[in-house]
This record gives sequence, structure tokens and C-alpha cells, in this order.
Amino acid sequence: SSIYPQNTIAAFEGAAEYGFTYYELDVHTTKDGEWVVIHDDTVDAMTDGEGEVENFTFEGIRALKIDGGNGIENHEGLVVPTLKESLDVCSQTGILPVIELKNCDIKYLPGIVEILEEYGLSDSAKIISFDKDYLEEYRRLDGEIDILYLSNDPSIEDIDWCIENNFGINFNCWNLGKCSDAIVYAKKNDVTIAAWTVDNTIFADIMVLFGAEYITTNKILP
Repeated sequence: SSIYPQNTIAAFEGAAEYGFTYYELDVHTTKDGEWVVIHDDTVDAMTDGEGEVENFTFEGIRALKIDGGNGIENHEGLVVPTLKESLDVCSQTGILPVIELKNCDIKYLPGIVEILEEYGLSDSAKIISFDKDYLEEYRRLDGEIDILYLSNDPSIEDIDWCIENNFGINFNCWNLGKCSDAIVYAKKNDVTIAAWTVDNTIFADIMVLFGAEYITTNKILP
């Protein structure tokens, strides 16, 4: 997202072209139950519209034009994509999705399970969220898919909860000093570790030393 408008097809295709293994996308539900891909709870920052995503119908949000984000001057005609459209990039390029559940209606979660099965991605996609209720419900729906709990500053208790539910942990790299005990504890208990947002190589190396298997970055790191 440092060079492409975030959460757009252009950004996902760019990630594939630069050789990333995964791309991260943020999903919300519209008020008529469509899974759409946009970072914020509102459309204000990225489009020519205003308001909460959850208050739009799919038709309404689709009528908006994306006019924000880095590199937008190089991309015309971008719209808020659906989850399926975003996963088409996987089919075309081989890149894999990390799907962050943002503000959504929990009753529609079975739809993501079905979509990932349709695309043959249930064994390779990852589900992440700050919302524990979303993650517990998704685990109930799918006992095998990789799920990681997003936390700014995870505690030992958070890691125990991850162990109980077969979740990984995905933490804010800038808070390592505050949560290093929890991350070491996670490593000792074979909990998958990921870190965000790692935008320089020094922090990338530090995260690897602490056992991170995945990092999220906005930039093209050497």
C-alpha cells in the first residue's frame, strides 16, 4: 500500500508481481450481506463517498469511485472489490490471501467458508481479526484453516486462549518490548507467530529472531 491504493485489485496484482507469498485484505459486510474489501469502517478515506460501510447496500458501495491511496493517479476506474473478485487474483497469479475480518455481521461468516472452498483456498488461506468472537465462530465453522489473533500487545492469557482454540498470534511489531514475554511463551508452545506492520529490514530481522514465521509490510523490502 506504499505504492498502490490499499485493498484494491491493483494492489493485490502488484503484490503478486513483486513476488509476495500472501496479500492481506480487509473484509466487511454490506447491509445486504455482500463481502466487500476495504480497510476502514467508513468509505470516506478511499472513495468519493461518505458513511459507514455497513450502511451501504452492495449496489450503493459499488457506485463509489476509489479516489484515495498511494499511486491513485496511476489507476483509473477502481471500485471497492468483492471478496470473490479479490480471490480471482489468487486464481490468476498463485498468490494466497490473508483475510482480516473487520466490521461484519457474524451471521454471514459461513459465506467466507463457502467462498474459500469454491476457490480451493481453505487449506492455504489465513483468517485474522482483532475480534475474538469472529475468530471463535470461524473456528467452529472450520476446524482446520489457519487462524491468527491480531493484537497490539498480547498477554500470556491471550496466548493461552490461542492455544485453546488452535490460533496463531499476529502482533504489533512496535510493541515487542511490552509483549516479548508473551511472544517467547507463544514460541515455546508452538503457536504460529506473525508480526505487523514491519516496514524496514531491521525490524524484519528482529521479528525472525523472535520466531515470526510471517510479517505484514506496506513496502517492498530488499
